[in-house]
Amino acid sequence: MKLKNISVIREIVEKFLTFDAQFATGTRFAKNLRKHLRVVKKRALMIWIFLAANAAIYCIIPFLRPGRHFTTDLYIVYGLEPMRESPNYEIAQIVNNISVAYGVYTTVNVAVYVMVMVGYNEAQLYTISEELKNLWYDSQNFYNEMKHQIRNKINGTYLKEKIVNKFIQTRLKIIVHNHVTNINLFNELNKQLSDTTFVEYSLMCVAIISELLGGLENTFLQVPYTIVQIYMDCLSGQRLIDACNELENAIYSCEWENFDVSNQKTILLMLIVSQKTLMLSAGGMADLNFSFLMVIFKSSYSAYTTLKSSIQE
Repeated sequence: MKLKNISVIREIVEKFLTFDAQFATGTRFAKNLRKHLRVVKKRALMIWIFLAANAAIYCIIPFLRPGRHFTTDLYIVYGLEPMRESPNYEIAQIVNNISVAYGVYTTVNVAVYVMVMVGYNEAQLYTISEELKNLWYDSQNFYNEMKHQIRNKINGTYLKEKIVNKFIQTRLKIIVHNHVTNINLFNELNKQLSDTTFVEYSLMCVAIISELLGGLENTFLQVPYTIVQIYMDCLSGQRLIDACNELENAIYSCEWENFDVSNQKTILLMLIVSQKTLMLSAGGMADLNFSFLMVIFKSSYSAYTTLKSSIQE
């Protein structure tokens, strides 16, 4: 099963790379795509550095305190008691640091992978939106370049409309192809990650409640790590929603009223398709966005207060 999942992930990545390779460098589309991808890269890099630094500080803190300590002295590694005596102390520190490094390395890299892949869909939608906004002006510029090469000036108005709409039709075919391919790639990615994301968020909710019950004075490093892990997926989901809304507005604002009937029908079809917003899902149970992030925080805090009052009683 593990090998199957790895091959599926690699296949999805290969599809994204193949799709990206079709855009010629130097074009406006490619430049705008790279511009939005740099934003995604910066976002993913900042989160990766924060989480990695959090883990490093977690492992280093015991060595900065006088005496023999662990980051959380309340934790006990069974079989290594008493933990502050040699060689139990050294073994426990090595086991703890290896566990933290491995756990953070795997989870953070997977989370950043999701952020980058979803971010590519986001960048594509923003780039397509810019192409739609410039579609009418591009068609006018194309005609202005072509009219000097046209010798037959008979019925010039009809000829202009024909040239302009033919240009728009050609560009719309490319835009529709990119949009549909983008949707299919995201749906395939979301289907593969949906169940895993649901399990992840279930564990994260338990983690937040446990960290609150353990006392913030003892878990002041674990809580930011858990919150950022949840936040990064919800951030990716929210940015994808924003990109879909931007595309919808761009479709309606592309001056479609100047197009012929055939191109207007294409715009109408795109508008209908864009009504279905792309959502990063957690097992089909919830859509990841800022609203869901607040639901997690509220639910976790409610569960914490309930458990705390029950324990005190």
